[in-house]
Amino acid sequence: MKKIIYAAMFFLAITMMCGNAEKAKAKSYKAGKFKYQYKNTKKGVWITKITPLSSKGISKLNIPAKIKGKKVVKLGNTNDKDTTDYTTLNLFGVRIGYYEEGGIHIPSNPKVHKRVAKIKKIRIPDSVVSITPSCFFDVQEGKEINIPKGVKREVVNQFTRVKWKKVKISSKNKTYKVKNGCLLSKNGKVMYGLVYKKKRVVVPKTVTAIETDGTRDTAHSETVHGLAFLGCETLVLPKSVEKVRIFSYSMMKVEVDSGSQYFVSKDGSLYDKKDGRLVWLYQTDGIFNIPDGIREIPEPIRTYGYAKKIIIPASVKKVANIVQYCYVKDPVIVCKGKEPPTLSKEQTNSVVSLRDEVINITVYVPTGCKDAYEKTWQIDRSRVGSERIKFTFVEQ
Repeated sequence: MKKIIYAAMFFLAITMMCGNAEKAKAKSYKAGKFKYQYKNTKKGVWITKITPLSSKGISKLNIPAKIKGKKVVKLGNTNDKDTTDYTTLNLFGVRIGYYEEGGIHIPSNPKVHKRVAKIKKIRIPDSVVSITPSCFFDVQEGKEINIPKGVKREVVNQFTRVKWKKVKISSKNKTYKVKNGCLLSKNGKVMYGLVYKKKRVVVPKTVTAIETDGTRDTAHSETVHGLAFLGCETLVLPKSVEKVRIFSYSMMKVEVDSGSQYFVSKDGSLYDKKDGRLVWLYQTDGIFNIPDGIREIPEPIRTYGYAKKIIIPASVKKVANIVQYCYVKDPVIVCKGKEPPTLSKEQTNSVVSLRDEVINITVYVPTGCKDAYEKTWQIDRSRVGSERIKFTFVEQ
């Protein structure tokens, strides 16, 4: 009997503790025309959500450095751990990456999202040392914001995805700095992307590497890194750049100093001077005209346009997944080489298309080469989604 009583008392104690924990999570604080939801941690206050209480008088958001005597150290939703989770909310409680048919962005909370648009300047206190991966995702462009000295992670994804009017990084921040609209490492050697929307960007001469992958961010999302240069039409690289590592091909035109020992730019695209690998692909209105001289397409063609037509020159000897991310129905591939380029073994490992429709890809090849292409470009039917791919080879 005593065991039963003790067990009941233990269960009651646990229930009360859980209840108190839930209450602790539900704390809120009002300052001006904003409400802050927060939780207390061992290191300080974690602000989990900021809600504009009005549509007027909210042009400046000064996030408090302290709440009830405790310093604010972290910003972002408690469930925000991975940017690929489309149920994640940003700091204002708006869902990330929610789309309707046709690719039009629909915010999960239109009223709040509309109010956030009226915020023109966000001030993050120096006490903040941590922000979650999607903290400022999907906020409207053209705002001013600052990055405190202690914030060292989750910066590249969100501060290059959104294009700002002004980004001020603390001079005491030992990880990042901004120059010419470019987000750079503190020593100026690594460029991560753009924080401002500029049509023509001249990369600083101190830069030796362009990295949109392999950053300090928790999650690596193709969509995120593809937006690192959004809004730029021409990117000018100095001869100092030795390495370009991007997650996906971009759509801007790239120029490189003629004195570069590492890269060649041609027709807006960029390729490795040593081995001929395509590094940066420029496309116009869904037409991917790969320049002659390129010998390998090492990555899937995953730009954020519609691949209506892909033109592969005779110089190309090896290609990756050229059918991946065909967003248009019945795309066309034009191969100019009499010898078909070999396909990587993961050629048909995954396909993103118009839902479950079959992708009818017409492949135009030189006269007398149809049999060779049919033999070389075989689809591995054991792979997921391969049943939706169909090649039709036509000689011309």
